[in-house]
Parts: sequence; C-alpha cells; structure tokens
Amino acid sequence: MTGPTHIAIAVSCGIMAGAGRADLALLAGGAIIPDLDTPRSFIGRVFFPLSIPLNKWLGHRGPLHSFWLWGLVAIAGIWWKPAFIIGAGALLHIFADCATVSGVRGFAPWSEKLFVLFKRDWRIKTGSGAEIIILVVFGSFAWAGGYVGAVGGIRAMIGHLTGAPKIMVEEFRSKGLQQCRVHGKFRWNSGLIEQVDWLIIGTEGQGLAMQGIEKIVRTPKHGEFLKARLKPVKDVKWEVVKLKGWAKTGSKVYFLDGAKWHTAKAGEVVWGQILGHNISLENNL
Repeated sequence: MTGPTHIAIAVSCGIMAGAGRADLALLAGGAIIPDLDTPRSFIGRVFFPLSIPLNKWLGHRGPLHSFWLWGLVAIAGIWWKPAFIIGAGALLHIFADCATVSGVRGFAPWSEKLFVLFKRDWRIKTGSGAEIIILVVFGSFAWAGGYVGAVGGIRAMIGHLTGAPKIMVEEFRSKGLQQCRVHGKFRWNSGLIEQVDWLIIGTEGQGLAMQGIEKIVRTPKHGEFLKARLKPVKDVKWEVVKLKGWAKTGSKVYFLDGAKWHTAKAGEVVWGQILGHNISLENNL
C-alpha cells in the first residue's frame, strides 16, 4: 500500500484509542518507516540517499517489514514510550501490507515465507482503485474519529453515549488534575431521582465525592447515578498541596484527610491533601 493509506489507517487506529497529537504524529511516522527500503515509496522519495542503499542491501518488504524487528521496537516502549508508538505504527503497516497481492516476508531474513491475510482474489494491488477506496474510507474515519479522540477514545465515547456510571468514574480517574463535572440522573437513598450537574472533588474508595448544593455528596453513601456523563472543564486544572502538619487556608479549598474529602473556608484549618485554585496556606503547624 502507499504511504497516505498507511498513515490514514494508523491515525484512524490512534484516534480511536484516544491518542493525543504528539502520539498520532509518532504513529504516522512509524506507519511509513518500513517503506524506507524502496526509493519508490512515499518516504523513500524523501530519504532516497538512505532508501537506495537499503533497497540494494535488503530488498523491498524484507527485514524492514518483519514482525520481529518492530515487535522488539514496541517492547522497548517499556523504557521509552515513543518506541512503543513507533513500533505499533510499523506493525500496522506490516499487517496492512499482508492484505496486498505481494504479501510480506514477516520473518526476513530468517525466513522467506510470505504472510498474507486473504486468498489471492481478495488481496489488494498497491495503487489500485481498491486501495483508493480504503484510503477514502480510513481517511473519512480518521476525520470523523476526531470526536472520539476528543472525548478520550472508544470507551469514553460509549460512556458518553450510554451514560454508564462506571465508565464515567473510570474516565474521571484517567483525567489526572483536570477539573471535571458530572451531569446525569442521581437517585438518592430516599428514592428521590434528581437531575444534577456537580463538580467532582475526587474519589473515595470506588465512589466519588462531589460538591452538591449544600454539602459534599458521596457515592454510594448518599445514593447512586442511574446515568452519568463526564464533563471536563476545558483548560482548568486543580492545584494540589500535600501537608505533613496543619495550616490555615486563605481561600476556599477541599482537603482529603486520608479517607474523606472535606470543604474548608478561608481561615479554617486544613490538613492532608489540599485541592483548590490559587491555594494560600498560613501558619503551617
């Protein structure tokens, strides 16, 4: 397949996995690196001083198209994350080429065996009309998948569409210090069902602590969500301070005493983990 098609396939997969811009760029780069072994490729024409000798030495779809090489690169991601992303992009390239007429020598130079995904009549010829269709499909998928990536990947999208409370909590845990709200139907232990839009303070065990109208609301202590969708607050992050002793706060903050979240107004004593904005602490005791 050609370079643009490999890029479209890799970026589509990355977007559906919730990858950020930097990771998508690495994924796209990894998706065309294997074709350095031919000067006729998308990347080979740019780096022809390198691709010409590589082609003479290795041939096309040889060692640079091997599962073992890029599998090792991906495993190196244990120590350096970009290696995993680049390796994943290259492996996507190889699997895509397995769907072409020529196939791939997936274990070269140790084996000349060709790896293919389909019988010959179903395989795609590079540059053919069938490949153009694949490029259009995955290109459109990548474009439409921008929404999926924006909400954090497939699982987050499913949670947003279905309002699944468990997925909402898992998605909140992945947001780090980004400030988030939760919107949904909440059933109090009394049986009352209420539509709510609360600021999430943090987790308590497997549940959440949220700022209600008059008090901190906790799940499952006070009730449970029937449906809930996470609403990250764009470009707003919490500040966090961890205290070894006690201190007075100069502004409203939330603090975790080890088990529960509490609210503190200016002038009140706080301890443990402090959460807020423009945190000001005085007389640390």
